[in-house]
Parts: sequence; C-alpha cells; structure tokens
Amino acid sequence: MQTSSTLPTSENGGKRAGVHWGALLFIAGYHAVLFIGLPIYLFARTPGLDLLALMALLWAGTLVAITMGYHRFYSHKTYRASKILEIPLLFFGTAAIQGSALKWAFDHRLHHKFVDGEGDPYGTNQGFWHSHILWLFEHQAPIEERLVRDLMANRLVMFQHKYYGWLATATNVLLVAGVAALTQDVFGALIFGFLLRLFLTHHSTWFINSLAHIWGSKPYSSEHSAVNNFILAHLTFGEGYHNYHHTFSGDYRNGVRWYQFDPPKYLIWLMSKIGLASDLQRVNRVAIDRTLVAADRKLMLQHLRDVEHPRVQAFMSSMDTTYESLTDKLAQMKTDLDRYSVLKRERAREEIRIKKAQIRDLRKSIRSEMKDWERLCKEVIRFKPGLANA
Repeated sequence: MQTSSTLPTSENGGKRAGVHWGALLFIAGYHAVLFIGLPIYLFARTPGLDLLALMALLWAGTLVAITMGYHRFYSHKTYRASKILEIPLLFFGTAAIQGSALKWAFDHRLHHKFVDGEGDPYGTNQGFWHSHILWLFEHQAPIEERLVRDLMANRLVMFQHKYYGWLATATNVLLVAGVAALTQDVFGALIFGFLLRLFLTHHSTWFINSLAHIWGSKPYSSEHSAVNNFILAHLTFGEGYHNYHHTFSGDYRNGVRWYQFDPPKYLIWLMSKIGLASDLQRVNRVAIDRTLVAADRKLMLQHLRDVEHPRVQAFMSSMDTTYESLTDKLAQMKTDLDRYSVLKRERAREEIRIKKAQIRDLRKSIRSEMKDWERLCKEVIRFKPGLANA
C-alpha cells in the first residue's frame, strides 16, 4: 500500500496529475453497456417481479453498506461495530464498487478537513460535474497514514484494501449468480442485478457529493456548502440531511427528527440493542437547538442588513431579547442535564426527583420560546426590504 508522509496541500489539492484511465474506462464502459443492454432486454421481455425485487434488495444492501459502514462507521466512527456486523458491511460495501473502505474513508476525511477548499477531493468549488463524477477520473494522492491510522489497525479493513480488486469481482459474481439462479434469467441478472443496481448505487452516493452541496436549505450552518434536502434523503437512504451532518459529523444520525427518512439511524440503533453495535455518538438536543438559533439569527441579520425602515429596529429588539433568553435557558438546560447525570450515578433519589421537575419546567419554557422564535423568524424573512423602502 502506498502512503505519503505529508498531508495534501492547497497547491495540488491532494491530487496527482493525469487521468485515472482505469476508473474512466470502467465507469464509462458499464454506463455504455447498460444504456445499450437495458433497451434490448426490455424490448425482448418484461422483467419479473422477482428480478426487480432482488435488484431493489441488492441496491438497498449496497447503499446501506456505504452509508452505515463506509460513511458513519469507518469515516466518522459514530458508533462501534462488532466484527460480526463489519463482515456484511464490508461484503456489500465491496460489491458497491466504490473503492476500499480505507480509501473511501481517507477521501471523505479529506473532504471534511478541506470542505469547499482546494484540498477537498470532490468539492463543489470546481462545479457540479466535478464533484459528482469527474473527480473520480483524476489520480488522487496516495493515502496519508496519519488520517486513517485507526483504520490501518483494523485487519478486516486492510484485508479488503489489499485484495480489493479480487474481492469486488468475487462479490459481484456471487450476487449476479445468485440472482440468475433465483430468477432463471441470466441476462436479467446481469442487467438488473449488476449494471442497473450499480448505476443507482453510484449516482445515489455521488448526489451527496454534488447536489447535497448545491440544492437545499442550511438550517444549522451557512459556513459550508452542505445543505439539507429531503428528496435526496430518500434517494440516498438518509444521507440527504447533509447540512446537519457537516455541522455535527460525529453524530450517528443524519435525520435527527422522528419524521426524517434515515434508515441507517434505525439500523444502527437496532444493532446496538442486539449487541452488534455500541457507543452510539449523538449530539444532544440542547447543542442542536443552540446551533439552530444561532444560524437563524445570522440569517435574519443578513436579511435586515443595511435596511432603513422603522420596523427594523423593532425586529432587532425582539430578536436580541428572545435570542438572549433562549440561549440562557439552553445553557441552563445543559447545566441541569449534566447535573442530572451526576445525580443518577450517585443515586440521590430526592435530588433526582427535584431536578427532573426543574428540567421538565425548563423544557416547556424552551419549547414555548422556540415557537416564539420561529414566528419571529418567519415574520422577518417575509419582510421585504425593497417594498419597505418604496
């Protein structure tokens, strides 16, 4: 395995000169075969429900292996996975043909370290198509050991990395052969069980690198290009809440609301209940709310900047008053929750009862003020400076 003694620099963006012909020929080649073979297949026959179901199952399996395994486990260490869980994650991650877990995690850690900068291997600063697919056709810098030393100590990861080409071939041959055996349709297994499944898995992942930095909202932070997009969340099995992820990358969840589509979140939680995962990392509600309020305040200040109108002063006064009150109460909530944790360890029953009541009352007060804050935000955003100055 090649390693480098220095981190990628802003001068070369972590890349080596030249076209990666292997990646270009493989990706362009399978797209071409799919675009030719799929119409031929559909002209000759109608795919059976069993074939479509197996393709969907393999698509889901490989995509979950990328999101739950390559991304949230190997790249960010948001939870601990047992070896029993690692094996299927690596098997289906290998079948996704997105490189080894080591290389994938290295690129992704670079992405977070240099997000939107020259060192970002798939930053949107070079345009949509570069971040979506063209970056794959460039020779990347050798893997930097200091960024992935934890993964290099993992024998399963290093075995997969060392024999990745053979393993990628073997896993896909096994999957296609399995689909063919179950459906008695070899051509369909190749088209749907491999080519179309690979196409869907690849572009679903690539949309996170491209569209999830372009199309959507920024409720948590505007300091980076990552956005939240619930449509992409459904296409990518929960990875569409990207603004949250880049703001709180250490959280095992991407969709933190109960209604946000994030299957890996539930799978990781389920694995923890049966002993296959542990040490789930999650950002507490207080930190999330404080970040949301700060981001809202910044957005409102930008909206009202340089506007001369009598209502602006009233907006500013209301905003400052509510913001200070909210941040004070959120800070108090953090203090109370920390104290509550200490009391639970000490088993101080009476103090626990009192503290629980205080937390309950404070939580109600925060919810009420959050609603007032949301109403104020909507009112400010609806305020049109151009019309106000007319």
